[in-house]
Amino acid sequence: MAGVKPGKSSVGAVKKRKHRTSPTQCDQETAGMAQALRRKEVEERAALALFDQAQRLDAVAASTHETDTRDTVREVVQDLLAHAEPVRATIASKILGVDEKTVRAWVKEGLLSPVRDRARLMLEAERLYAVATLVQDLRRAGRTRNLAEAVWRRLQDGEFAESDQLADSLRQMEQGEGRPWREIKAEWGSKNSELTAGED
Repeated sequence: MAGVKPGKSSVGAVKKRKHRTSPTQCDQETAGMAQALRRKEVEERAALALFDQAQRLDAVAASTHETDTRDTVREVVQDLLAHAEPVRATIASKILGVDEKTVRAWVKEGLLSPVRDRARLMLEAERLYAVATLVQDLRRAGRTRNLAEAVWRRLQDGEFAESDQLADSLRQMEQGEGRPWREIKAEWGSKNSELTAGED
């Protein structure tokens, strides 16, 4: 019977060793987390760059008096957004200037369109751009509360497509007024400068 006790102790030691994380596993987990963070930052920069490009093109469309040119440019914008990668909720919150909880609430209300069959919440870029543009427009007009309700009204009334006020706002963006996507991109880009340097 005396020989049984050491056996138990050995089994316990083996179990403890199994649960102990090796240095290699720690390195792999750290590398995986760093890779996920870099992937998220790349997605964020791509979304901001896309919205910046779309906004610049919208400004061109709003500034021209030639109907054919305006329609062609708007078709290009729609095509860009329709084929864009979905946007994470965390990135959408930065673009919209609201917290992620609000983004998720807007998805439930139907204001933002989620992409189905994704492990995490991802949003359609085209609808996000439309909503974000209207949110910026409303804020410039002094509206800071009940933004979702105001955006819904304008989307339902079809004002997003042919709004004179929106056209004026886009002309302001073209002249460097307001807060365009490139400014948001610069703000968040400075935060991630060290990570970006590490990728080179």
